[in-house]
Amino acid sequence: METQKREPERVGVLPEEGIEHIPKSKKIIVATFRRFLRKKAISHINRLLEKLHPADIAYVLKTLSKEERRELLKLIKPDLMAQIITKLDSLTFTEIVEELSPEELVSYIPYMDPDEAILLVDSLPKDKREKILPLLEKYPDIWKHLQYREETAGRIMSTEFLALHEDLTVEKAIEEIRKARDKEVFYLYVIDSRRHLVGVISLRELILSDPKAKLKDIMKTDIIYVTVDTDQEEVARIVDKYDLLAVPVVDHEKRLVGIVTADDVIDIIVEEATEDIYKMVGTTDEELWERSLFKIALYRLPWLSFSLIGELISGYIIHFYNNTLKEFVALSFFIPLVMALAGNVGNQAQTIVNRSIATGRLDIDKPWKVVARQIGVGLIMGLIAGAVAAVAVYFIQKDPRFSTVIGISILTSMVITTTVGTLTPIIFKKLNIDPALPSGPFITTFSDILANFIYLSLATILLLRFSS
Repeated sequence: METQKREPERVGVLPEEGIEHIPKSKKIIVATFRRFLRKKAISHINRLLEKLHPADIAYVLKTLSKEERRELLKLIKPDLMAQIITKLDSLTFTEIVEELSPEELVSYIPYMDPDEAILLVDSLPKDKREKILPLLEKYPDIWKHLQYREETAGRIMSTEFLALHEDLTVEKAIEEIRKARDKEVFYLYVIDSRRHLVGVISLRELILSDPKAKLKDIMKTDIIYVTVDTDQEEVARIVDKYDLLAVPVVDHEKRLVGIVTADDVIDIIVEEATEDIYKMVGTTDEELWERSLFKIALYRLPWLSFSLIGELISGYIIHFYNNTLKEFVALSFFIPLVMALAGNVGNQAQTIVNRSIATGRLDIDKPWKVVARQIGVGLIMGLIAGAVAAVAVYFIQKDPRFSTVIGISILTSMVITTTVGTLTPIIFKKLNIDPALPSGPFITTFSDILANFIYLSLATILLLRFSS
């Protein structure tokens, strides 16, 4: 597919309305658009759109009212909108996409790189995505990308790259690079007659080499690459680990089919982090597209139901030890203290392990060093927190038995919840389940149940039984 990209222009000169320069203040730019929209000064708006960078227009669209935005969208040409839509924040993107028809969205496709077009399609709500997919069959490059699984290298790769045959000379290769104005050239990829990836050369090495030397004589053969089925998180880890500007993508026969660039990796990181955050609080990004408040509530209810059941169990534990609480009413004063400390350390451990897995710093096949480290930290924090709480409770209650119960309960519950918070993401990852799923509600609810059980059990043993 031949793309027609509009070269971005910086803020320039407005020849009308006595404005000599487009002001740098975004607020003044927005005010200018509003004034032109009120006056229906179409020619002025078009001139302004021609001079502004797509990112600045994206800011304008974010700031305008829905009515003003609707009027401005009618004036923005598809080639410019193709650049603007990739610069929108998620909320503005959601609102704008809801107003656009599938045909309007498809009109932007010819002016986008395949990877950008795929990102646009994958970002759409399910109902609109289903309507737009049949319209994309006339774009072979886009349609081919859509055949790969979501969140894989094949789905996000760019096909606008340069690859040259291994028998080409350095001199000829440099000439080819000069001609490749519409391709992304970060490295020079070397292929054989069957398009197998056989080597890679940096541009610096190419320029400094003998012009008559063949590429196969100067290329590096220990190539870092990914396959079309490689998960996009793994792609991001590889680019980060080896400090690459781009990583080649090959098919199952090791034929070069695309590249994933560093800017694509940034998009991956933002997307994956956002997805994990939603999962950690028990919801999904699908609710951004949902207008029905009832359906949004349904997205959140599963984890809320889990928390409800868990806290009912926690309440039952308190009820089970009712006799102990009747005998020593002061025990109830410190239930929130034990629960809060246990929950906090469990969430801390779980978050650290989750991020370590996501960034590739934790090998789930050899996790014991990390597990031991987190348990050790939990033990130290439990000793300190337990000691401080025990001393404070002693001054409040003047009873060393209360101090002992509080101190041991905090220490024990913090060590156990740290262990659970550390092991749970690792176990889920080994089961090929997203480790972000058991976050937040699960750890908090489990910690509450465990903390109450340990605290009231110890209180029953050390206070009620020994006092009798």
